[in-house]
Amino acid sequence: MLSIACLLGVLCALSLLSSVAPFTPSLAFLPRSHASPTVTTIFSSPGGAPAYAPPKVDIKKKTAPPKGAQDQKVQVGQPQTRAEVEVEDAPRYKVMLLGDESYTESHVVPRITNVVDDVDTKQAQSVYTACMSAGKGLVGVYPMEIAEHYVEQFLRSEPMIFSEMVKEGKS
Repeated sequence: MLSIACLLGVLCALSLLSSVAPFTPSLAFLPRSHASPTVTTIFSSPGGAPAYAPPKVDIKKKTAPPKGAQDQKVQVGQPQTRAEVEVEDAPRYKVMLLGDESYTESHVVPRITNVVDDVDTKQAQSVYTACMSAGKGLVGVYPMEIAEHYVEQFLRSEPMIFSEMVKEGKS
């Protein structure tokens, strides 16, 4: 029983040593002053010169600018003008609410105020009144992506609210 315990202890010690061995430093990378003479002869090249050579460091000195360069003043010329870039505004679209007999004011007005951020209840009521009397009511004028978003949100309403996008400048 004692011999099995000793054998297990020896095996544990060997496994510990084998796991630590890869992390020990190699003598081949030590400077010559730290390595023993026998190590340098083992790691020497066939001609007898050591295989390890310390790296050469090139130190550059900073030079000061010539004395006359500090005395020179910068001459100011005519200011350069940049070419003006013409920027075209993104096309804007009208979001038009289309009239339908199935609309109720209690459904349409809150939905307009929920979907469109910059429309309050009073404006939504006037849009509802315009779309019911004239067939179309202007909700607002927005860039294309925002207008598309509002039209999609109106179509997803239950019951559905019909609307369209019309490019600004067209009727």
